[in-house]
Amino acid sequence: MRHAVIDGALEGVASEVEIRFARYGRADAPCIVVMGGISASRHVGDWWAAHVGPGKALDTRYYCVLGFDYLSVLPAGWSGISPHDQAAALNALLDALAIERAHALVGASYGGAVALAFTERYPERLDSALVLSMAARPSPMASALRALQRDLLRLGDDLGFQAEAVAMARALAITTYRSDAEFSRRFAGSPERQGGCWRLPVEGYLRAQGERFARRFDADAYRVLSESLDLHQVDPHRLHTALHLLAVDQDRLVPRADIQALARATGASFTCLASDYGHDAFLKESAAIGDWLAACLQQDLRMRRPALSA
Repeated sequence: MRHAVIDGALEGVASEVEIRFARYGRADAPCIVVMGGISASRHVGDWWAAHVGPGKALDTRYYCVLGFDYLSVLPAGWSGISPHDQAAALNALLDALAIERAHALVGASYGGAVALAFTERYPERLDSALVLSMAARPSPMASALRALQRDLLRLGDDLGFQAEAVAMARALAITTYRSDAEFSRRFAGSPERQGGCWRLPVEGYLRAQGERFARRFDADAYRVLSESLDLHQVDPHRLHTALHLLAVDQDRLVPRADIQALARATGASFTCLASDYGHDAFLKESAAIGDWLAACLQQDLRMRRPALSA
């Protein structure tokens, strides 16, 4: 397991911070950092396999693709971890790996917040940022829904049902990741009587998603990263790096209008993808997302690919 133990990675934290990472491709190739949602891991070649690898949009014959695990444990005395704190950890990781400048940051959902924070704070350390489904700040409705999820986590703590609370909070979150159209198509069947109760077609799906998440995420980490999304805020007028934004027309969490506003304020390129997958489109619309990534890297970012190694 690759990890970097770094002193001074976070301002005001005296102890060492361990940052786990994974690299794909040649270590000396131009570096592209990839970051996903709060449940994403450093293993970007697994959860974004459609885009990372030889011959794919993030071609590991030409690029070194870097993923890292988000900080999810509060340092002593801290009340929260913001996307800017994750950006500081990434900055320290680049130092530890002797990467002076990243060719690009690619961030989707929460990873988009970290990419924007990094772009604001460390513009000298990257050439461009490609941001999917994230705006300059969270929408009030998205924050309200996440606040309810955190209330469930606190209730689970109080009653001694942490795993069950994590599963319920995640199930509630799942309802915001997809569109009404997609749920209508998949779960339009009639209720069925099971075990003395009426069960709706969607219930099994939500329960399975929640329980799967609870097996690998504890309540504290979930709470920290959920709050981190609501601590996200960047000043568009301080974003001067080449920036490319992608919105999804049926995204219930990050409205298209909010991303358009960021594009107008920064002069970023803006693309809107039509998809019933909503916020999860970056995980499901492989062909469209791959085309967008490739176009940004090859054309707008004026990428010059190094020669293939022998």
